[in-house]
Amino acid sequence: MVVPQLVLLGITAVAGYFLLTGGRELSTVYHILRNDPVPIRSVDGHTGPVEIEGTAVVDEESGTVTSPLTGSDCLAYTYEVQELRSSGKHSNWETLDEGMGGVDFLVDDGTDRVRVDPEGADIRFESHSVTVPPGTELPETLAQYVGASDAVDEQDRTLNLVVTELSVGNKQRFIERRLDPGEHVYVYGLARRGPAAEWGSTLVDAVIGAGDGTPVFVISDTDERGTAWRIARDGLLKAGLGVVGLGIVVGFGIGVLF
Repeated sequence: MVVPQLVLLGITAVAGYFLLTGGRELSTVYHILRNDPVPIRSVDGHTGPVEIEGTAVVDEESGTVTSPLTGSDCLAYTYEVQELRSSGKHSNWETLDEGMGGVDFLVDDGTDRVRVDPEGADIRFESHSVTVPPGTELPETLAQYVGASDAVDEQDRTLNLVVTELSVGNKQRFIERRLDPGEHVYVYGLARRGPAAEWGSTLVDAVIGAGDGTPVFVISDTDERGTAWRIARDGLLKAGLGVVGLGIVVGFGIGVLF
């Protein structure tokens, strides 16, 4: 009975993890939808949670950051590199490397601007992915990334069979999410006092970022409802997997009792 009990404990732990993470994401959706974005002018000198929308603009003081997979000049990014690993009849994508980066940028609602510090944000950008079969030559920027990475090896090995060559590496997937200048952006975060703007400037006296005074800090490249749907979709999937896992545990327990 020890092995089944360990299996049930494992399923319970995994189910609990999915329920917890799914519940957190659904809580984020609640906070996003309970209020509407406000005009940036109203953020001037304000402290506390705020929602804003507008166009992402380069802050001349901060410039841009270069994304590692495509070499794009952007304002914020996340990336993930995965490799398809096989064991018997089963295959899964294993994450080899991931990361994020960004610089302060401005949000312009057509009338005023406010500075955003993306550090610590829950970034929800559209995904751009490239899947590369083994033995395929990588695009230049990806080849540069792989060449400089200790976590990812280029899968270009071949086996010479005299009459042909067989690729023996693994399929890889490169995923990048980024906020480009000029894109629409939605931000939910904590407003705090910022440096005083010059007289006549449209830049308000505030910086929006992470902080203990707000339950979430989200940056997305779509509008409020689009952001909520992206997060809800992931949250519902995780919560559903958690419910299924607990259902398996409960069903097995009832079977043992009766």
